[in-house]
Amino acid sequence: MEIIRRNTDYSIRALVHLGLHPGVEVTAGEIAEKQEVPLEYLQKILQKLTRGGLVLSHRGAYGGFMLAREPDEINLLEIIETMQGKLVMNKCFLGKDGCPRAPKCVLKGNWLQLEQRIAGFLCQITLLDLVEQVREGGFVEGGE
Repeated sequence: MEIIRRNTDYSIRALVHLGLHPGVEVTAGEIAEKQEVPLEYLQKILQKLTRGGLVLSHRGAYGGFMLAREPDEINLLEIIETMQGKLVMNKCFLGKDGCPRAPKCVLKGNWLQLEQRIAGFLCQITLLDLVEQVREGGFVEGGE
């Protein structure tokens, strides 16, 4: 079972790369090379991150990408939900048109509790936390 999709992994790597270069516009080509992400795929990811308000983009000969907010203001849940949509453990949480058995389901409370714990955990991890880990000698696959 895959919880974090490849595009989300790549987006986290790209955001960490941008976090390592605060206030500097970084080209998609540089991120792709340093993080070993196919450029065309990364460009689509950066568009999604820009639409999600996590990244600013500047076009032109001297254009590039930079974080839209400070790294301590961006958490993993926000990144994951920008790339993959709302975190849900089961389709029955998707509203009134979800599972018709939801009112009698013995697992619903457990799934909801697990969803809340995962979301809470992911909210506690900021992009700054990841950037600092890289600076302390950790690494983002293929990168820095």
